[in-house]
Amino acid sequence: MKNTAIEKQSALGKERLDPNHYTLALIEEGHRLGLINQTAMDCIQTQLMSLLADLIIRYTKGESTSVKVETAQSLLLSILYSIDVCISSFPNPEDAIALLKAENLKEIYKKGLALVTSCVAYTRNLYQDIMDKKLDIPIQAYHSTLDEALPDFFNNYDEVFHAQDTMASMDYPLLFDDMHVQGIFYIKQYLESLAIETQFCSLFPKEDVAKLLANYGHVYRIDTREALINVFEVLLTNSLFSILASNKAIELDISKLQYELLRDKFKDLDPGLCSSLIREATEALLRDLGVDQAELRDYIRNFKNVLMPRFINALKHDCLENVIILDSNEHSPLDVMFDEGNTMDDESFRAVVDQIIDCAKAADKTAIINSTIHSLGDFIDILEADCLFGDEFQYLFDSLGDMELSILARIVFIEELRIDSAFSLQSVGEEMMEMQWQREYIQFLQNISPDRLKSIDNYIHSSFQTMDSSDFLDF
Repeated sequence: MKNTAIEKQSALGKERLDPNHYTLALIEEGHRLGLINQTAMDCIQTQLMSLLADLIIRYTKGESTSVKVETAQSLLLSILYSIDVCISSFPNPEDAIALLKAENLKEIYKKGLALVTSCVAYTRNLYQDIMDKKLDIPIQAYHSTLDEALPDFFNNYDEVFHAQDTMASMDYPLLFDDMHVQGIFYIKQYLESLAIETQFCSLFPKEDVAKLLANYGHVYRIDTREALINVFEVLLTNSLFSILASNKAIELDISKLQYELLRDKFKDLDPGLCSSLIREATEALLRDLGVDQAELRDYIRNFKNVLMPRFINALKHDCLENVIILDSNEHSPLDVMFDEGNTMDDESFRAVVDQIIDCAKAADKTAIINSTIHSLGDFIDILEADCLFGDEFQYLFDSLGDMELSILARIVFIEELRIDSAFSLQSVGEEMMEMQWQREYIQFLQNISPDRLKSIDNYIHSSFQTMDSSDFLDF
């Protein structure tokens, strides 16, 4: 019997339980392992339904005891979110089970809701602190996330009725971002990571940061103002290699000669030695920049796990220049020019989307887009606005020129281009993409002629320059 109990406890590992449905997963596993009997299960379920009934009355302001099924399900998830917060704070799941069996579920819910409310207050203060230290960087996603998405979240978040909802379209990517977390605790961990990244980025002069980002855009042939890039990663990467090039960590410029010396230095080393050099450079960076905060030090040290696979792949394909960003004076002359164009205000954009949705034919939708959308940012937003479906994407893509298609390719295949400078659309297969428009774009590429595919490839590997005098996408 003693050994059996030990086996049951070891089987109930916290890491095996779904963090977004922790209470339900815990009860189910506890019942399966014999730690929660049927009587206790029924008691917990009865208390949970009683909590739901009380919340429905509160939700309807006492006017009704019933709501739509979807609303009831959402309210139940909100209750469970707060309960999850309370019982998941126990390191051992057995202690959480003991609490569920011993204490009234309503009291557990109240404690959890108090923790959620406290987290909201903490996160608001954290957001304000980040705003006070906001970076002056030319990245639209960064500013829209801080100026629009996060205020919208705080204005609309309801810890009582919709605690599990995240309700925020934060476009700015972080180096480390756990997107499996929900509700206010996702925003909390997002802002905690953003605060760490902000602290590091603020160590560098803003003029040097802007110059490096411009060089980054030149290498990847993208407009960094509209690209979803993580500034912390770009700065940290070049700072590390600047140290390896015998510069100071604060110096972000790396010359062509320094790059060639670095390439020669690394090309004959095995991955283990490369990793050791990166680790040594990381410790030198921490000393050079005077980083003494534990969270930032750990964050920077963890970057090696992100950098090394990309670095080793770049060495393998002899395209280290996609990892180490050279000084702009080292680049070759530009041979193709494009213009970003002016983005639309929200009201005008919404009107165009509504107009597209009202159209029944792909040709009409394409005509509206071609005549009203004149910037890359607006064009991507249209692709993500749920106003195009199925073959309508194909019709729109077919109306674009090869240069415009190459610009979309740089967005879809940015990681492949970073790893392999010789990347070709000829090798594109069935790629796993998050966005529907990206999947439709890949399908489009697979069905066009080899000659056109080659033409798009040629544009991808040519250079582009951003101008401000006229429209960018003039279809």
